Amino acid sequence: MQTQTQTQTQTQTVTHADRRLAWEGFCTGPQVLSGAQLDALATRLLGLDRAGVEAAARTELVPYPAARGAVPAIVLGSATTLKKCYEADVAHLVEGTPPDDFATYMEARSVHLAAPGDLTVGRTEPWRQAVAGSTAEPVEVPELDHYYLTHALLTLAAQSPPDAPAAPLARLLRQLRQSPGTIVRLFALDPEARVLLLWLKRTAGLERLRVDANGQEVAERWNRKTTLYPTVEEAAELPPPAAADPYELLAAEARRTPFTREFGVLLPRLPGYSVTRAGADAAVLRRRVHGAARLLRERYGLPLGCFKPAEALTGSRIRTGVPLDDPAALDALARQAMETEEDYVLEAHTDYLRHSVEGYEFILAPSTHVVAGELAEGGTVQITRGSVWEGSVYVDEETCGRFGIDPEVFRGVRAGMAGLLGAFEGGGRSLGFVKGGVDFAIARIGGRFGDTPVVGMQDLNLSSNGAEYVRAFLAQAREAHGGDRRIYAATKVVRPVPGTDLRRLKAAAEEDAPGRWTRVLTSVPGCWGMVGVAGPCPRQAAEDVLALEQRLHTAGLLRTSLRQAPEPCGA
Repeated sequence: MQTQTQTQTQTQTVTHADRRLAWEGFCTGPQVLSGAQLDALATRLLGLDRAGVEAAARTELVPYPAARGAVPAIVLGSATTLKKCYEADVAHLVEGTPPDDFATYMEARSVHLAAPGDLTVGRTEPWRQAVAGSTAEPVEVPELDHYYLTHALLTLAAQSPPDAPAAPLARLLRQLRQSPGTIVRLFALDPEARVLLLWLKRTAGLERLRVDANGQEVAERWNRKTTLYPTVEEAAELPPPAAADPYELLAAEARRTPFTREFGVLLPRLPGYSVTRAGADAAVLRRRVHGAARLLRERYGLPLGCFKPAEALTGSRIRTGVPLDDPAALDALARQAMETEEDYVLEAHTDYLRHSVEGYEFILAPSTHVVAGELAEGGTVQITRGSVWEGSVYVDEETCGRFGIDPEVFRGVRAGMAGLLGAFEGGGRSLGFVKGGVDFAIARIGGRFGDTPVVGMQDLNLSSNGAEYVRAFLAQAREAHGGDRRIYAATKVVRPVPGTDLRRLKAAAEEDAPGRWTRVLTSVPGCWGMVGVAGPCPRQAAEDVLALEQRLHTAGLLRTSLRQAPEPCGA
């Protein structure tokens, strides 16, 4: 995507595909550092080129698993280029839909991960309101021109005299010097974060800097959907399936995925293929999309597919129900991949098993997680709007049946996550896998699989993820209830109307009720927010959080309510 930014006297704009679009609905500006600009900053601040930065980061920035509050922390809630947050927001402008403002939302919600006394870094009014209601110490960055917080901090570092860093940088350096064991919590150790953290570490005089983020190989090589799928060309090398068992064929194809080639571990997965953009012109990309569709039809007898960006955030920009025998529809997918310059996967369309609660129907897409370097207890079921994640409900083996998930299936899902963790952190190797989640599908896909449900990984979120917030909220709720582990929790993304800030949303939402513990975690007016409800039953927590959203919508504080939306469709 070729996008340029321009600042006019009053209105900022972005130029995308020769269209000038007003940059409206954001708390930060649209400036984004180019690769060349980042390289120049690395040379100026560190005296290193790109390869030198990567090599230094591998030895000087140490992935360090630590639970919230276990050690002092700096919480750096920057959006990340690895998940193309800026491109996703520009896509909203192109479509004429309200942006998500990922940069502001992620800075504001990260405050919820800070323990008492931790430093939390941010720039905007939603962040200021969030930190004012916390026990963390704010470190405010007076720079709003750049979309990404890391870009703003790097720019400040480059503009500061070597012996007089800007105030927010000086506060971070003082923390590192006074407490060398401080950990830096951030979404992902992307290229920008590596340059920034190396500069902080070296300027503070530390030998190593501990980072609550996955190692570079996990973050950049494996944190993408293509990890689970062979390329079209690799899969085509397999002999024709004839009447092969579809599960045997699925396993044979899995052995050609990047993950299994590297680690020798078979993960539960769905049929699908990687469509790689690198080095492909329009004709090659079209051939790859059509080839993936043909393999799904011929090998598995599947009529429909699902087209997903390899690195999109929260399930956005997914095309579901793609007719695999429709050349025009497949050509449109190839054009999308060509325009966005991304890798994609074309996988089986899933008809999720479903389970209804009052006012909502859950698709069975449970997630399991690694927290502080270990397989976390329990898991979550997802609240979705279409294919987009909008919340989490914490469940465990004792309560998963309340959402229609068989306990044996739940154990199998957790075993799949354990296999991923064991591959990254076993067999005499450690890739620094300290946090992440995996989304699974429990679904019928038809074709040669018939009506039998299949269970497979669909999405790797090997970085900070939405479930961190329901788990942090759950920990606070259990602490407030005397450590009662029979408390469960649900969180829900909400869409505040313009003017509905955190103070206003809290005043309307946080009303005490017997057996219910309600909190507003974040509000970015006009964009995103998050609310949470806890109680003695996860199903009840889910119903209560959805009812809370509906009540706030009825009061005119939210743009939407999931209970008024169409039923979620398969992804």
